[in-house]
Amino acid sequence: MLNGKRQSGYTLIEIMIAMVLAIGSLAAVSSLVGYGIGVNGNLINSARLNEELGNVYSLVLSDLRRTGYSGSTVAMVTDPEANPSPFNSSISVSEFPGEAANSCIVFAYDSNDNGVLDNAAPDENFGYRLRDGTVEIRRNGAACIDTGWEDLTDSDVIDVTALSFTINQVVDNGITTTSITVVLNGELASNDSFSREYRTVLVVRNYDS
Repeated sequence: MLNGKRQSGYTLIEIMIAMVLAIGSLAAVSSLVGYGIGVNGNLINSARLNEELGNVYSLVLSDLRRTGYSGSTVAMVTDPEANPSPFNSSISVSEFPGEAANSCIVFAYDSNDNGVLDNAAPDENFGYRLRDGTVEIRRNGAACIDTGWEDLTDSDVIDVTALSFTINQVVDNGITTTSITVVLNGELASNDSFSREYRTVLVVRNYDS
């Protein structure tokens, strides 16, 4: 015989409501987790592109700024006619066959400060070019149309879509100022929605044409 007390517990309706609320909460949490993973992945991809492409761009600019430098600067300034610089007029812009115009630049500077343009180790003929979606660095004085250059970027990671060099010279009071506009574009090989463009106009202070 029942003792007249009402039994405690959850009704079927209450359990179903609780289940619906729990499922909804799990879906919301899963959505937030998925969003967080997506945002984190985008940040990683963006950082990787900036690091890979930015480091190469910084190297190119740093090298170009040294164009024309000679360790014999004092002698050149004292008597320029008797001490012409072998590093002057060393800038040349062209391209590897089949690549975009002006996507290769070659130049020289005195990396060991001896005032001589060394064509053997250390070779002081430098350069950068675009070839097959990759930035390459010059080796052994090779011309823009030659093979033997070395890859700077990894095509499995970055697809370099553009590299260009535009030389501009201005003469003021008999003094020639040389500047180079450098443009580098690239995107992630695995996701072309991540892209980056670098553009700089730099003045080559040691260079005489």
